[in-house]
Amino acid sequence: MSAPAIEIAGLRKVFRLYPDLVSSRIKQGLLFWNTYYREKVALDDINLRLEKGEVVGVIGPNGAGKTTLLKIIAGISHPTEGRVKVDGRVVAVLALGLGFHPRLTGLQNIDLAGMMLGMSREEIRRKRDWIIDFAGLERYIEHPLTSYSTGMRARLSFAVAACQDPEILIVDEALATGDVRFVQKCIDRIHEITKSGTTALFVSHNIWSIKRLTNRCILINDGKVADDGETSRVADRYYEFMLKNEVGAYLPENADNGFVGTGEVKLTRVDFRDPSGRSARIVSSGESGSLWLELESRDLPRNVALSVAFKRGDGISATTIAGLAGGTLNERHEFVHTSFELKPGLSTVKFSLDPLLLAPGDYTVDLHLFDPATHSGFTSDQQYFFKTNILELGVRRLGNPNRSVVYYQPAAATLSNWSDAVAG
Repeated sequence: MSAPAIEIAGLRKVFRLYPDLVSSRIKQGLLFWNTYYREKVALDDINLRLEKGEVVGVIGPNGAGKTTLLKIIAGISHPTEGRVKVDGRVVAVLALGLGFHPRLTGLQNIDLAGMMLGMSREEIRRKRDWIIDFAGLERYIEHPLTSYSTGMRARLSFAVAACQDPEILIVDEALATGDVRFVQKCIDRIHEITKSGTTALFVSHNIWSIKRLTNRCILINDGKVADDGETSRVADRYYEFMLKNEVGAYLPENADNGFVGTGEVKLTRVDFRDPSGRSARIVSSGESGSLWLELESRDLPRNVALSVAFKRGDGISATTIAGLAGGTLNERHEFVHTSFELKPGLSTVKFSLDPLLLAPGDYTVDLHLFDPATHSGFTSDQQYFFKTNILELGVRRLGNPNRSVVYYQPAAATLSNWSDAVAG
């Protein structure tokens, strides 16, 4: 049996958290018999084996320890206890833009980032044109990085890393920034690299990307391996963990920082429920379901219109219900506008989806709240609330895992005669 590409045994990583930057550390150094810090266990008893050529995803909630694990495998951080053995040249994309200097041009930053990744000057020179073409920055490559958007920096950073042919590739959330076309381009390039036998580890909250790239997935929760196995099965466990972490399905306390609008009406709680009325993040296509929104209106009664958008994990818009799509299609197949007069305080809106016709896949939900009398678009100052990704939802259907479509159109097929059709 050949040696594994990565072997981890009894890995434990503990961080020391000091209450301040300087004085507590000085005290700890001088008065070493006392303790002036508290310990944070980031990883605990991790045991993993990755064979050469394996492509593995790593998923889990924020703060679970995913990035810490990748940093230790890449040699950037060291374990507190345990053993990590890596057999092969590692290229790690742990932070897009790492190694870039804002005052240098894109071309100069290619040289700088390439050298930081271990490339020789000759190797950088040979691959420079490929990097520029992959990033699509021919017109801007001589401009300073300060003139680049976040997406342009991400494209350049990933292109520098993707030009290499490593034995082990480690990618942490590299596909979180950029448009849909560039993300697909990155996925295609990663497929090229891994087909040559490269071992790869990917961390992402985008379950769609993980499913496209990997067959095996590892779920990390609270610093421990919660599950390890076939990607689709482990991804469903991830949704279960996310549901358990959403106590009462409340939004995080810092959710206010993530929306656009006046906030005169805003979302305070969201949930999706299965046919029995239980909270669910994995639902079946063809069955009924319901989306529940708790809204808070400040000060005065307000007329509020709602628009809810379902997007597939690759960014493709699957469907929109309510105001901005001309209305909600009711059970009589009529479009009706969805707006309510909300009194000050909390109100609950329920969208009944009977049946849910989304095809199998992984979806996110966006919410838009606005005044139907004055709203003129997403940039209008009159909108109350707009937030992307208020909820993640996995749709499944036994025996029909078709993920190339976004919804199922009800239809009936019969044998007939062409002459039976009425001429128009």
